[in-house]
Amino acid sequence: MNPRICIPFLALLVCTFEMSGQVDSSDPVLYPGGISLRYGIGSYALRDQYISPESYTGVLPTYALEWTRSHERYVYSLGFGFGQSDDFRNNNVTSEVLSFKLSQGFHYSLKPVSLFQRELGLWIGPTTDIFYFENNPDIAVSGFDYTNSFVTLISLGFRGDAIYPLSERMAIKSSLQLTLISLGLRSVDSEEEDDALAKLLTPASGLNASWHLGMDFELVEWLSFGVAYRFVLTRVTAWDDLLVAGNGAWATLQFRF
Repeated sequence: MNPRICIPFLALLVCTFEMSGQVDSSDPVLYPGGISLRYGIGSYALRDQYISPESYTGVLPTYALEWTRSHERYVYSLGFGFGQSDDFRNNNVTSEVLSFKLSQGFHYSLKPVSLFQRELGLWIGPTTDIFYFENNPDIAVSGFDYTNSFVTLISLGFRGDAIYPLSERMAIKSSLQLTLISLGLRSVDSEEEDDALAKLLTPASGLNASWHLGMDFELVEWLSFGVAYRFVLTRVTAWDDLLVAGNGAWATLQFRF
């Protein structure tokens, strides 16, 4: 992530710790339900052995929509994310990258942890995901040949969330999501390889992960705004290796109900 983004963000966190009001530690930490609109932009690195051993880098804007609802015993979430960029580059060669993810999960509350005289709320639970990534480099080919690479992961995993209130209107929020077992589909050259198009993957052969840490500000009772640092990683080794890693800034507008 660009240092010019990191430094103001870290300064904001430090200042908020100093300026935030006291929170009654006896109050339970509630998981906010509602509809969240998100926009993220970050720097990504891509290495796709199906195309080339060379690495590509670029900026990938991402848009996401998530709906969460709190029930008596759990929190249900349903989310969709989409990103596209035609400016991933290696020297003079460019590539168009597209990704999307559909995810749902059930998050169960754990016992709150007392931290610095406040309660840290924790939630963890299973998730199911459909993830698609496509790499389409602008490389000259002849005849009916074409160069295109994709991977699809249909996964069962888990997600853990943490919320640490600093005041009645401000909180630190963090989330970690990992795949545990996946049905993977990958580009293969059927004329030269015997690899199957679909395989069952473990985290060692097919991992999709994301983590974010940020600050949430309640503007009014039904609306909040959040900023966060986000890191994502996709690594698939069951076929020709694919590695995608990126980090950047993430902004969220949540309509609460």
